[in-house]
Amino acid sequence: MKFILKTLNKEISVKGVANVHFFEFPENYSTENDKHPFYELLFVAGGKLMVESEDYTGLLCKDEVIIHRANEYHALACVGSVMPTVIIIGFDLDSGDIDKFSSSPIRLSDADVKKLAEIVKEGRNVFAPPYDVPVYDMKKKKNQPFGAEQLLKNLLEYFLVGLLRNFSGEKEAEEQSFSSKLSVSEIINYIDVNYKEKITIDELAFIFKTNRSTLCKEFKMSTGKTITEYVADKKLESAKRKIKSTDKTFTEIAEELNFESIHYFTRFFKKHTGVSPREYRNL
Repeated sequence: MKFILKTLNKEISVKGVANVHFFEFPENYSTENDKHPFYELLFVAGGKLMVESEDYTGLLCKDEVIIHRANEYHALACVGSVMPTVIIIGFDLDSGDIDKFSSSPIRLSDADVKKLAEIVKEGRNVFAPPYDVPVYDMKKKKNQPFGAEQLLKNLLEYFLVGLLRNFSGEKEAEEQSFSSKLSVSEIINYIDVNYKEKITIDELAFIFKTNRSTLCKEFKMSTGKTITEYVADKKLESAKRKIKSTDKTFTEIAEELNFESIHYFTRFFKKHTGVSPREYRNL
């Protein structure tokens, strides 16, 4: 019997990604009216935003998403004292009609939010920090996990295909169910990979689909440490290894561990060890 392979159609094809950001906007934050030659996905993970664009002006609330068209003027602003957490992803397509998502917000299901969280996680594997500061040229990491860029592309396409299905009334018969039980081991693994970069509790709560209080409580119960303490310990262990086993300068080590300055790194190291980095190297 001769089997014949079939060519599969591709309805959505992502040809490039400009950025994957997770912002915690400060009170009264706003942006200037701007445009760029690619789509921009805007999702509110917590709080709410005022959005102004050529196709829609109004509120974007928690769990809602809007996708600005390429070259569409748009701006955003925080509402009063609300400090929202927001995901912004810039991307371009070879194919796929998603312009319909620029005219009004769409509320995502739990399954769709989970897909978006996976995109944010994989975005950290592809792009170098900062993730919470507007960057016009987000640099790729030099040492990426195997297949990171391909997986990011596939995850984004998977998410967009799901949106188009739901929007056109072709909602899947059975949405994948996700366990509500928080997996602290998964959070620890995520921190172990990303501890050198800025990790916020709000970002972890979004990615692992929980809230701040549950996240902090479960993490402390499982590890005996707060998230901040755990990250600090990881950075301290790494700093000690680099000081003892490499010839890197303290400035280089501070930059690799994402400290704001060599002075902040020195104060951090002395606070936790009782000696300065130089004294530790000379011991």
